Amino acid sequence: MKKNIMIAVILMITGAAGATLYLKFNSSVGSEEPEPQTEFCVKHQIAEKDCPWCDASLVEKLGICPGHDVPEALCSRCNPALIPGFKAENDWCSGHAVPESQCAVCRDGEHAPGEVPFSGKEK
Repeated sequence: MKKNIMIAVILMITGAAGATLYLKFNSSVGSEEPEPQTEFCVKHQIAEKDCPWCDASLVEKLGICPGHDVPEALCSRCNPALIPGFKAENDWCSGHAVPESQCAVCRDGEHAPGEVPFSGKEK
């Protein structure tokens, strides 16, 4: 009987040691350093590295949007993720769904080529 108890204790210790090593090894396999979290501009609701309001140099770096003739860094038609930023800056024409600063329809009758003037009926 003592022999059986001794074998049981040895098996329990061996099993516990094996389980500990297994858990330790498996937890370290997937624990490579996670990529650092991208800083987020809370005010403009966009990644800080892409925020043209916080990093004005982006406007010059990215140049002009060839399709819309506005700075690429500020083109909400190509990059709708910028829309919350324009709204946070109180620069949004809700009637035409473009930034107020870029709304050719609202600027004293100036209209960009191909744009239809605002008739007052759209909202």
